[in-house]
Amino acid sequence: MFMLNAHATEILVPAYFYPSSDPNLSFWDEMTAAASQGVGITAIMNPNSGPSTAENSDYTNAVSTFRAAGGKVIGYVPTGYGARDASLVLADVSAYKSFYQIDGIFLDEMHNIASELTYYESLRTGISGIDVNYKVFGNAGTNTLEDYLQTADVLVTFENQTGYTAYAPDPWTGNYTANRFAHLLYNVGTAADMQAAITLAASRNVGYIYVTNDNGANPWDTLPSYWNAEVTAVSAVPEPETYGMMLLGLGLIGWQYKRRNALKTSD
Repeated sequence: MFMLNAHATEILVPAYFYPSSDPNLSFWDEMTAAASQGVGITAIMNPNSGPSTAENSDYTNAVSTFRAAGGKVIGYVPTGYGARDASLVLADVSAYKSFYQIDGIFLDEMHNIASELTYYESLRTGISGIDVNYKVFGNAGTNTLEDYLQTADVLVTFENQTGYTAYAPDPWTGNYTANRFAHLLYNVGTAADMQAAITLAASRNVGYIYVTNDNGANPWDTLPSYWNAEVTAVSAVPEPETYGMMLLGLGLIGWQYKRRNALKTSD
């Protein structure tokens, strides 16, 4: 049984797999089962490197069921590192809006340099014009400029299969809440390595995490074999306030102990 999650850390799944009607093959069903237990999960839907040209009823049903269970869904849209025409990006956003009930947009191939900032700011404005409630995730996949926080609600600042232990987030990220940042790790072989990565992510002020042992040309086309263990590990990450209250409680206990001993000494 999954542990209930207070959403200190949530799972951001690049769900680049088809919502099969076969329950033995449906990773969407597995995500729905986890979401129904109160686990914070956001799935990035990706019918065809974007929304495709028409609504797909299999996706409609999967998205509806997943969201009814408590999950969130965002639509994949490529940006070509600033080279894709902004009107085409926004057309994809409008198509998602027309086809599916979703919660936001995932801007992939986001650049991280100052000269492209205006492009992404314009996309953010355009997305808000299509649906002011859409949450925007921007995937630079690496450290980026602080100004890019103006372009997205959440920035993906790590996407890789290696180097996570040595990775150092930009110091400025510590000035913001963890729910502004996400990390995506693939080709992580063991459940123990996955759990270590989740612990590292929490210590690095990261509010969204996904770890998979999938690899190859598309390392996001399955859920990891340790999916249930990952759900449990993410669910076990406590809220930052929990740490604070625990330390405060320990401090009060220590103060009371010292005061009691001082009173005894003075008697």
